[in-house]
Amino acid sequence: MKHVKALLAIIGISLFAAGLGVTFHPNQQVAHADGLAQAEILTALGAKQVCSCLHVAGREMDSCQGDFTFDMRGISYTDKNNITRATSHKGRVKAAAQFTHGLGCTLIEP
Repeated sequence: MKHVKALLAIIGISLFAAGLGVTFHPNQQVAHADGLAQAEILTALGAKQVCSCLHVAGREMDSCQGDFTFDMRGISYTDKNNITRATSHKGRVKAAAQFTHGLGCTLIEP
């Protein structure tokens, strides 16, 4: 019984330490490091989501922009030749997603 308690204590401490490692790992905190890093993620998300909305769901641009559950007003979108481009921060942050028949939309180099 003594060994079982010790083993459970070790497992509990190990799980707690692993949880801390995931929570405070430097790579997990990159998106929160500054506003520009977060803008890069949100701009890419916007490009992909709007591309899918336009080309897969066949909806209009205004309708697609209304899908976001958080504030994405700082991002502007254009769509030409099956490529949806998104920009924010006065053009400093850019993302693009391309529609391919049978594959859907994928992020590409802006």
